[in-house]
Amino acid sequence: MADLTGQIKDQRGGFVKLLSKIPGFKGYMEKETRRDADKLIRDVLAGRFTEQLSRMADIQNELIPSGGFEYVDDVEGAAVKLRTFIDRVKTAPRGYAGLFDAVQVKEDQLEQIYNFDNQLLSEVDNLAAAIDRCRIAMGTLPAPAPAEGAAPAAAGPDALKQSIAALRQTCAGLNDLYDKRQHLLLGSI
Repeated sequence: MADLTGQIKDQRGGFVKLLSKIPGFKGYMEKETRRDADKLIRDVLAGRFTEQLSRMADIQNELIPSGGFEYVDDVEGAAVKLRTFIDRVKTAPRGYAGLFDAVQVKEDQLEQIYNFDNQLLSEVDNLAAAIDRCRIAMGTLPAPAPAEGAAPAAAGPDALKQSIAALRQTCAGLNDLYDKRQHLLLGSI
């Protein structure tokens, strides 16, 4: 995350560098840089999760011709949770508290927020794996070779029902994690 802030600082022109020598302006610009970095991170997050949302729509489309109508609503429930999460990420106010805002974000809180953002980025892989497990259970994605001593991935109605339930839980967990991030920003953690 710090690398992103550095890249944004490096892209500034000479005029902004000149202005940064004015007393008080440097702190203002650092806050603006953090706000820009926050927006960029959230845009990347939203894009990556939107890709996974598209993959969930593919599951629904694959369920219909294979006679899995009973599962379409369950996948849609997971998709609604994911869409809600994506919308929250996209529409959150830009950046962190400004100089005169009622809620001020301290530097130690910023580190915690960056940790949440890193965790959210890792959740993209967890969601992709949950989607893959659904597709394996449907038989539309070949199961990877099991690790030595492990059972092979299951396919069939019971496995599909369990994998869809896990998918819904993963999507709900994204909203819970984002709630914790928001509570941290508001100082209620």
